[in-house]
Amino acid sequence: MTIRKIQVEIGYIHAMNPKALTGMTIGSAIMFLFGVVWFLVGLSGGRFFPVWLRAGLPVVGLALAAWIAMLAVRAVRVSRNAPPPTAEQAAIGRQIGRRFGWINGIQGGAIFLAIVALNAAHRPDFIAPAIALIVGLHFLPLAGLFQRPSYYVTGILGCAIGVAGLLIPDPSVRQSTVGLLFGLLLWLTVAAAVSTAFSLSGE
Repeated sequence: MTIRKIQVEIGYIHAMNPKALTGMTIGSAIMFLFGVVWFLVGLSGGRFFPVWLRAGLPVVGLALAAWIAMLAVRAVRVSRNAPPPTAEQAAIGRQIGRRFGWINGIQGGAIFLAIVALNAAHRPDFIAPAIALIVGLHFLPLAGLFQRPSYYVTGILGCAIGVAGLLIPDPSVRQSTVGLLFGLLLWLTVAAAVSTAFSLSGE
C-alpha cells in the first residue's frame, strides 16, 4: 500500500496532526533561514540596491519570523494536548522520513558535485543558478511526499530562476538576480506554508 493511500484512508492529510504541524513549523523555519542566505547572496552581488529594498527586507523578515514563532507556540500547545500517534500514523511518519532523507541526500550530493565541477571549470559565477536549479528540482518530489501542491509552484519557479540565471551574461547581475528572486521565492513559500498550517490547525 502506498503512503498516499494510507494517508487518505486514515485522514492523515485532511487534519493537522501534531507531528505534521511540528514538521511544517521546522520546515518553515529552515526555509526562512535559507531565504535569508539567498538574500545575502543577492545583496552581495556587487550591484546597487535602493534604500527601500535594504530597509524593507529586514522588516519583512522580522514579521515572517514572528509568524513562524507563533506557529511554533501553536505546535507545542497542540502536541501537549494531543493523544499519541496511532500505529498507522507512526508507520507513515517513518516512511515519509526515509523518503525525505533520500530526497535531501540527493539534493546535497548534486549541489556538492555542481560546486566541484564549476570550480574545476573555472566558472564559480554559475554556482548560484546551478544551486537554484537543483533546489527547485528537489521541491517537486517533496510536493507529492507531503501533499503540498504549492511546492510544485515553488519547484517550477525555482528551476526557472536557475535557468534564467544561467542565461544572464553579467556575473554580478546573475548573482544578484538569482539570490534576490530565490530568497523571495522561499519566503513566499514559507508564508504559504505557515498560513496553511494555521488554517488546518484551527487558528
